[in-house]
Amino acid sequence: MLALVDVNNFYVSCERLFNPKLINKAVVILSNNDGCIISRSDEAKLIGIKMGQPLFKVKELIRQHNVQVLSSNYPLYADLSSRVMRLISGFTNHQEVYSIDECFISLDEHKDPRNIAMVVKEKLWADLRMPVCVGIGPTKVLAKFGNHCAKKQKKWDGVFATYLLSEACLNEMMDVFSVGEVWGVGDKLKQKLELINIKTVLDLKGSDVISIKNTLNVNVGRIVHELNGIHCFPLEQVAPKKKQIITSRSFGKTVTDYPQLVEAVTTFVVRATLKLRSQDTLCSKVSVFISSSPFIRDSNYYHNLTTVGLANPTSNTGLILKGSLEGLRSIYKNNISYVKCGVILSGLINSENSQDNLWPVDDKRKGDLVFVMDKINNRFNGSTLRLGTQPLYPTWGARQLKKSPSYTTSWKELLVVS
Repeated sequence: MLALVDVNNFYVSCERLFNPKLINKAVVILSNNDGCIISRSDEAKLIGIKMGQPLFKVKELIRQHNVQVLSSNYPLYADLSSRVMRLISGFTNHQEVYSIDECFISLDEHKDPRNIAMVVKEKLWADLRMPVCVGIGPTKVLAKFGNHCAKKQKKWDGVFATYLLSEACLNEMMDVFSVGEVWGVGDKLKQKLELINIKTVLDLKGSDVISIKNTLNVNVGRIVHELNGIHCFPLEQVAPKKKQIITSRSFGKTVTDYPQLVEAVTTFVVRATLKLRSQDTLCSKVSVFISSSPFIRDSNYYHNLTTVGLANPTSNTGLILKGSLEGLRSIYKNNISYVKCGVILSGLINSENSQDNLWPVDDKRKGDLVFVMDKINNRFNGSTLRLGTQPLYPTWGARQLKKSPSYTTSWKELLVVS
């Protein structure tokens, strides 16, 4: 038996943990540069604020209802996420961390899965003040569906076990929810399913697997099997390595000159290559993109992307940066107000699968230097050692005017009790 444990409105819950004044208030959390809404309290949802809405479109609604608006505080959220996952891991021998606020766990070692799920829920609230819902089922898709029911229907007290319902009762519930609520069914797939008259979760469960595989793909066929209790998606205790690494940000203010774009690209390359090395992979291609505002599509609107092949697969920051800056030079244009840029590392391979070149470019000394820098930065601060074109306080940095203190990750911002 599997369970999906999901923290409710995670970013908002993290903020409420250190600021109780936000409890029972309408709260929204903003994306980078305070642009769009990425998390909402239940109170904010009730007044009609939608996920992903630009802030400027709901300013009047926010003013009318005195909604509390906060900038995102990712270091705080990441730290609290690790605490949540560590606590949950004490209840199982098999855990798959699926995202920052949810994980799948095996409950096979427990005689009463629902009872232990209630214990997990109560423990997370008592120790971390994190409100969660838990869905239980024999498969991942059913566990995810159970979690959705637990969130939408308060009568289940935050824990919904699909295996405790009769087939008829479970089918009745599945007939209420749109097929878009099924784990793995995005907007595009939902549209395709509706075209073949599959509109509810029950419709998908009762569909012909062979026909679904032929019409759509094998993965959708597996989802159908999972809705019928046939296990197709095993727990992945080790997160799969990324096949592509993207690092990008919108600027806090527009950038018009080339040196500032160099600073941004350098910063993003450093972050991306750190992720590359952390999963022990090498990249063979690097792409750079720059863009002006998509909301101002006049004669000066500009967006471009270029890809540069590297001589050898590498994780060396300097070599990847060299290719990135070559790409940036080739697509840069004067007299453009840039609002965003980014770096994409692709063609990733495992470092142990790399083939030596007759004339190696990434020599041992350069490789050792990178890992020494990583070690020092991990021990002290991520910016202790940095490249010359990587600014400590970029003028184009993200705008976070309403950011809460980093209560758990910065000595200078620890909560003071007076």
